[in-house]
Amino acid sequence: MEELLHASAHMLSRMLEAATLVLLALGALMAITRLVAGALARRPANEVALDVWQGLSRWTMVGLEFLLAADLVSTVVSPSWDELGRLATIAAIRTVLGFFLGRDLEAARKIARENAEMAAAAGKDRP
Repeated sequence: MEELLHASAHMLSRMLEAATLVLLALGALMAITRLVAGALARRPANEVALDVWQGLSRWTMVGLEFLLAADLVSTVVSPSWDELGRLATIAAIRTVLGFFLGRDLEAARKIARENAEMAAAAGKDRP
């Protein structure tokens, strides 16, 4: 029974790691697509960069969540000090990235709102 539990946890962990790779690849592909589309549409570079950065940041955070889940599954079944250290490292990286990306995303949203308000105000000033 214990062998079945270990095998199941190992398989689930590998599936979550594979999902992480798919999510990161998908995020990168979407970022490249947005970058090319923005350049072809001749949108301002800072607007395109912000859009690409926000999208890629979200996919990176989701990927890190899956990676953390994969390591958690591995660690629950047979926790070694090496696996616990890896889990703690990934959790710390995810927490720090989450904090700073969340803060940066909020700042980006604020800038976007301000730009939209300025554009709306400029449109009202014109006859």
